[in-house]
Amino acid sequence: MRRPLGPTRLGSRPDFEVGDVSSSAVWTCPACGRGFRRSGQAHGCGRGTKAQLLRGKPPSLTTLYATLDRDLTKWGPQDTLYRDRYALFRTSRGFADLVFMHDGLRLALYLDREDAAACFFKVGRTSANRVIHVAMLRTITDWRRVRRYLKEAYQLAVNEDARRLTPSSRPHSKGKKRTTRGLTTA
Repeated sequence: MRRPLGPTRLGSRPDFEVGDVSSSAVWTCPACGRGFRRSGQAHGCGRGTKAQLLRGKPPSLTTLYATLDRDLTKWGPQDTLYRDRYALFRTSRGFADLVFMHDGLRLALYLDREDAAACFFKVGRTSANRVIHVAMLRTITDWRRVRRYLKEAYQLAVNEDARRLTPSSRPHSKGKKRTTRGLTTA
């Protein structure tokens, strides 16, 4: 769960924490208090619960969701945001989302590469560094086929968080020299 790390002051950048992963939010929604990395980020303020997500769903799908949720918990800290029939999984950025459909769970996850595995019915580039992979989960076998990809998406998000927290990890333009107090470095 997202936990504020301290009081926020006007003009400051509030911090939020997911497990042991901390990040600095650029913008905090005044209505719901959630921190985002983009100012004015579009989002649904209503924050539901897992119980609301699972209410009235077929037992086969709630069992499938419970298996996915249990595996996610084993991998490490992450935050799950619930709304209606939707769950967003994130560290300081979303790495996957899930929607309850009438006959299955639609799982969309973000990798840094394209993979044409048969378990995905849709694959598309969303940015230079992100590729969305969409799968429909109807059985535990479907989950087993997709599990390693969701874990990879989670690990990419955690690694990105770690790089963002390390000041020396910012990439520099190739071929350009940067200066440090009058010293030129390559």
